[in-house]
Amino acid sequence: MISGKVKIRIDINPSCREPEVIIRTSENTSFIDNLIITIERYAEGEYSPVAAYKKGTLVLLDQWEIWRIYTESRKVMIRAESGEYESRQPLRDLEEMLDQDCFVRISRFEIVNLRRVSAFDFSQSGTIRVIFEDGSETWVARRYVQAIQQTLKKTEAKKEGERNV
Repeated sequence: MISGKVKIRIDINPSCREPEVIIRTSENTSFIDNLIITIERYAEGEYSPVAAYKKGTLVLLDQWEIWRIYTESRKVMIRAESGEYESRQPLRDLEEMLDQDCFVRISRFEIVNLRRVSAFDFSQSGTIRVIFEDGSETWVARRYVQAIQQTLKKTEAKKEGERNV
């Protein structure tokens, strides 16, 4: 079975007009499929997948499948459709690489994917409850409430503008 190790060799050839990627492998696995998807998305300028670990195995998570990224017991955790993962990157580094139109920081220790949020509950004064598609929830830290409100207004205005085009 193919693991996360990849041998990379670069062949500089002046007669080559555009880059070509060849993958040599003994079998096609999900790792190879993810590697292909990653290369294609990078070449197309899309946001790169997020490296995460589950039981010591590297998994490349598509950003759209991530629900939230948070810190717990000094570890950066990623909750995705397929389960809970650990990240070896700091939260701030992940925040920089994520799609800024979808991901928003709601506290010092948490980032959420707005595409996975089903509702924001403003009923309690001074705070916001975030409810995800599956019914799970988290809270916006008080110092981030105003920033979240502005982000939501911007998102709504952007959607409204797209509808009017």
